[in-house]
Order: sequence, then structure tokens, then C-alpha cells
Amino acid sequence: MKAKTARTLRPTTGDEDYSGFQQLDGRHPWQDRVPEGLILYPTRKLAQGKVSYFNFELAKEMGLIPANHPPHLTRKLSEKILDTFCLRIINEYDQQHRTRFSSQTVKPHQYMATRYLQLQHTDKTGRTSGDGRCIWNGVVAGGGKIWDVSSRGTGVTALAPGAVEAGEPLKSGNNDHGYGCGMAEIDELFGAAITAEIFHRNGIPTERVLAIVDLGRGVGIGVRAAPNLLRPAHMFLFLKQNKFEPLKRSADYLIDRQFANGAWDIRPDDKNRHQKMLEKVSESYARFVAYLERDYIFAWLDWDGDNVLADAGIIDYGSVRQFGLRHDQYRYDDVERFSTNLNEQKQKAREIVQTFAQLTDYLTSGAKKPWRSFSSCSALKQFDKHFRFHSLDRFLYQVGFSETL
Repeated sequence: MKAKTARTLRPTTGDEDYSGFQQLDGRHPWQDRVPEGLILYPTRKLAQGKVSYFNFELAKEMGLIPANHPPHLTRKLSEKILDTFCLRIINEYDQQHRTRFSSQTVKPHQYMATRYLQLQHTDKTGRTSGDGRCIWNGVVAGGGKIWDVSSRGTGVTALAPGAVEAGEPLKSGNNDHGYGCGMAEIDELFGAAITAEIFHRNGIPTERVLAIVDLGRGVGIGVRAAPNLLRPAHMFLFLKQNKFEPLKRSADYLIDRQFANGAWDIRPDDKNRHQKMLEKVSESYARFVAYLERDYIFAWLDWDGDNVLADAGIIDYGSVRQFGLRHDQYRYDDVERFSTNLNEQKQKAREIVQTFAQLTDYLTSGAKKPWRSFSSCSALKQFDKHFRFHSLDRFLYQVGFSETL
């Protein structure tokens, strides 16, 4: 596997081109398109940090390193990775206590933590929830696609469940409140990196880990990348809050990104673009959950549209499990609640599609109808049809037939 733990630094030859990393300076088109959906943070570079993992294969796909780059770190590449990703936000606690940082370490642009719906928050409309320990580094244009890049373990934001529970800004690294530390455990990051690559190579849509920076004391920063890191929850919060304009802009942003990446053939001037979005989402989620079903993969799907990508794929590996035999009774223990199980994933995926149907109708008609009125909509009938097809297709592949194109 070319994505490997990086330890020994090779000498720099002097002709490496790592200029692609300069695109990742905190600026992201979501900031302009949906400013209601984020909080901006000043961000500083940390002095300590070591690159302990770098996904050379993914970096080549993204155009961050040359296609002929050998699968080992040079000192120049390591320095570029650390300069780009070894970061921590200057959060509300730092600002309130007027913590001083060298101006030379502060990045010129602010980085965003995005707002999205999350069921572990008491508020079920997304007003307090979102990226609790994550910032978005920006976008990369490379390999014929536009890639989103974000980093977790970069400090506690005001959207962390612990910060909301405390009712006051928290210092990054504190352990007084659950989900309020802002750090990421290094073993969790390595587990995500390995599992994501396995799933990717087995045809499961997923985020992938680009790099891991070891900060010492068992914590680090994990850098994730995908052609689109948007979650349904990024849009569902505006639906729950009855905010038509930001909902429309967020849905249009999703469609435009998918079109730009060649994933959806929905042109910017298409008058039926939202209805076509629903059709794409319905089929994508049917295929996704059929693969989870056939491969015995547990991924916590729920009504909030968190822990899953908007174009149907895995994000956040903390609760993801794959079983050798079907384990119907397994539930993830999330401190105050238990997750769904394998048997419930298909229904939860249908509920996400049903919410997309409600969202689409709202954008089309301008009037928000009750969620239950979409329980027999055409998108769900198509979901069931596609689910049956992809379940059988995956079964045939598992028993030895060639994979369909």
C-alpha cells in the first residue's frame, strides 16, 4: 500500500514542486455562498508536530505532488505538510482571555468551522451544532476534480457539544466536558486512515485521509479529503429552521460542485435541477446502503444526515465497524445514547432521502410541507427499486461474478 506511515525523511533534491499545497489557505467557496453556515476562526501554526502518515496515492490524485514522486517523505515535503496542516484555531476562549500568539505564526486567512444538524445536541435545528474540532483547509483543483480538505483535532469550537453544554468558551485540550476537548486521538486517526483506504479500494464511497500530524501525548491532526465533503446535515439545518434562501444556496452549491466534478449531469441553467438532485441522491443512497448491507458495514445513519456525505459516502470513522459475520444486534455506545444497528440502516437511509424530498418540494413550491406527507413519494419508490438492484448486484460480485461498470 503506497499510503504508509511516514518516518524517515529523505534528502531533498531541490526540484520538487509542492506549490499545490498553497491552495489550502483557509479560503473556501462555501464561505461566500452560504455565510450563514459557518463560523470563521483565526488560525495559527503550531511549533511542534511530526508527519506520521501521508497518503502519496491520494496526493497524486489531487495533484499535490507529481505523478512520479517516490512514496517517501523528503524534508521539503514534510515541511510543506506541517506548514499547511499543523494548525490550531484561536478560539473564543483564547480571544476572551487575550492569549498572545506570535504574529508570525498566525495564518493570513481565517478558517471555517461549518454548521450542520447533529442529533447529540439538545437543539435539534442546527443552531448550536457542527464542526466541534474541525476546520476546513480549503479546496484543491487537481486531477480533473475539485477536492475539499478539512482537518480534525485543531481545537475546540463553539459548535462542540461540550462547549454548548458548558455554556461558555472552552480551552482547547480541556477534558471537563464530553466532546469538548477539540483534540483527536492518534490511534483513532490511524484507524480511520487504514479503514478508509480499504473501503475505497473495495468500492465503498468514503472520505479518505490525506495526512496525519502527530502532536505528541497521544493526540494528532487528521486531514481528510474528498471531491465533496458536504453532508446532508449542512442543508437540513436550514430546512429545519425554515430558512429558504440559505437552503436554496446550499443545495445549489451541492449541485454545482457535483456538476463541476462530473459526478452529476445537472447543468447550472437546468430548470429542474432540484428535482434531478433528488433523483441522484435517491439512487446514490440506495447503492450506498446496499453495499453496507451486503458487506456487513455499520455506519451510523440517522435522520440528521450527519456521519454521511451528501452524495452518499462515509465520513467520520469513529463509530464505523465492519463485521466478518452479520452482527444485527451491535449498537455503538455514544455515552448518552445508543446508535442504530445494521437492520435499521436501510430505513434511516430512506428517511434521509425522504427529507431530501421534503427539501426539494420546499425549494420548488416555496411552501414547506410536513415530512410525513412524503412517506410514499416517488423518490422512495425509486430508492427501493435501486436498493434491490444494487443488493443483488453486490451479491453476484461477492460470489464471483465480475463487478459491473
